[in-house]
Amino acid sequence: MPYKEGQPTLMGFLGSIPVTKVAKTRLFGEPYIRFSDFCTVLSFLYESGAILGRARRNKLSILEKMLVVGVPQPGTEPIKYLRQLAKKRLDTFRSEVGKEPDTFFGFIRDRELESAIGLSLTDSLGAYIGGNKEIMKALNEKVPLVRAEPFIKAFGLEGIGFGGSFPKLTERMYRNAYEGIDTDLWSEARAHGLAISEKLAIVSLEEREETMLQMVAAYASEYYPELLDPLDLRLT
Repeated sequence: MPYKEGQPTLMGFLGSIPVTKVAKTRLFGEPYIRFSDFCTVLSFLYESGAILGRARRNKLSILEKMLVVGVPQPGTEPIKYLRQLAKKRLDTFRSEVGKEPDTFFGFIRDRELESAIGLSLTDSLGAYIGGNKEIMKALNEKVPLVRAEPFIKAFGLEGIGFGGSFPKLTERMYRNAYEGIDTDLWSEARAHGLAISEKLAIVSLEEREETMLQMVAAYASEYYPELLDPLDLRLT
């Protein structure tokens, strides 16, 4: 069924949980999100979109039917447009950094933070730890949620184009971030007093993909039930 004004978009639905976890409310004012958290959410939604795009890369023309995408001109195919955006971002990264991204955190979050700070995170890390006021001000800037949400949704949509276009790179980036963690280093860090959780939770790509597809199935069941079977989302 066609999108109806007022219903949540797919990316609005997928992004509601991470946004709710970091959004704050002023005593007198509208909800906001700190810029550092904003960049983290952008990265998470881009990664989520990439996982979905990779998982259903052979059915993107069907998935497209449940996407609300702001394309530059009438007649532009949404998935084609999202692929173009993803390729442009990847090409820019390759050109400026000299290699392919290792993780989505480095590809999205760190690049957005660097853009705001005006320095590479490597160069500015010491200053950040030391309490550089300008860097702290940029990271703690309060972004109104109403202004942040369109960007969050747009990054998630572009992620679908990325995962559909670069499935092998998507897999490698995810596994680098979540499955290649040094458990001995983690234990050593705890032994030296670093405040991190006692148990290291490693979520495999397969587990994350299954969770993502379950969420998309829940959304489709409510708003696009006719797409459940074509997208192979029917829960058993």
